[in-house]
Amino acid sequence: MEEKLKNLARGLLTGLLAAPFITLFSNLVNSATAFNSGNRWLIFFLPAGSLIITWIYRKVGKDAKNITGIAIRNIQFAEDGNTSLKGEARIKIKAAITGFLTSVFSHFLGASVGKEGIGVQIGLACASVLDNAEDRLLSESRRDYYLISGASAAFSALFGAPIAGSLFGAHIASPKLQRFDAFLPSIAAAFSSYFVSQAMHIHVLSVPPVRALSLTLENAVTVFFFAVLIGAVCSLSCRLLEFFKEKLNTLYPGGDYIKALIPALLLLAVSVLSYFIKGSFRYNGLSVDLMRLSMFRAVDFSDFIIKLLMVLLSLAAGFQGGEVVPLLVLGSTFTSSLATVFSLDASAYSILGAIGFLAAGTKLPLVTFALGMELFGYSEPALLFLMTATALIASGKVGIYSHQRIY
Repeated sequence: MEEKLKNLARGLLTGLLAAPFITLFSNLVNSATAFNSGNRWLIFFLPAGSLIITWIYRKVGKDAKNITGIAIRNIQFAEDGNTSLKGEARIKIKAAITGFLTSVFSHFLGASVGKEGIGVQIGLACASVLDNAEDRLLSESRRDYYLISGASAAFSALFGAPIAGSLFGAHIASPKLQRFDAFLPSIAAAFSSYFVSQAMHIHVLSVPPVRALSLTLENAVTVFFFAVLIGAVCSLSCRLLEFFKEKLNTLYPGGDYIKALIPALLLLAVSVLSYFIKGSFRYNGLSVDLMRLSMFRAVDFSDFIIKLLMVLLSLAAGFQGGEVVPLLVLGSTFTSSLATVFSLDASAYSILGAIGFLAAGTKLPLVTFALGMELFGYSEPALLFLMTATALIASGKVGIYSHQRIY
């Protein structure tokens, strides 16, 4: 009972500490996005912005970008029975602050990135502060529980989804494991963070009500084949993400600044070109409007290609944010355009595709299943589950979290 009370306190404290910072971050990203939408001339500073961010991380240290990887390795180390985690790398607060500032700056300029990646890093940093405090005051701690709670708190607040948040923290490091031992702190963190952030009026992704497909044999077969294709396309997209983030700059000579500047210049060129072709800058930033558009009517396959290219170039240029929202947008646009080819209701398949794409990319089917119901209000659980499970299986081992233990 004493240990359960400690874990409850760990989760509650983590959620209460993380919620205000996550709220501030999310609201600042929303403000930066809104300002950019009204001042699109800012995209012409994307190349300069990439150089500034490169300079910042050269000063802080490139390892500052790897907060999530450090957290995952710490959790996995504890899963192997090393609960003290003495000597393991700790998360540095200045790294989270750097991510916070550079992510808001990235959205201010109109880079095509998400926000949940840095948001989770902020939650992990808050958890690390509490872990350090307990270790110093009581000479005992469970760093893995704190980190799990930090991830849960962040995901819950960012998406207004406490169930998905609870599952996210408990599964992010090792989706193949059921961390029942960590459910109490992760649930406490997710729900406390949710209520505090809602009370502080956090800005979360909002979508209009969607029409769920009815559970029929025909719809189940169609969703299954869509999910297989979505999983395969997401796997390819994740491989491209990995290549653009880690290996693209090895193809041409130059220092860090040149390696960031070239994709930033290409990002600017694609942004301007897409405006002249499509008459819109909707591919810059989070592109939530593009996802909403795919829910009301069919979009072109070119929308998926342009958005994917801009996400790849934004990450290659060093802009900070995350990949979860981009995966949702990519999934919705790809599925909407595909449904049109088969004369299906594009709006009905758009959200299923978004959730399937996210399940394939994160390797977290239970998290995305819960998110589909909490965030998107999808009311047919059987088809939603079929989409997430099948897309995951079809996508193989490649995902956005490279340090996960999947199989």
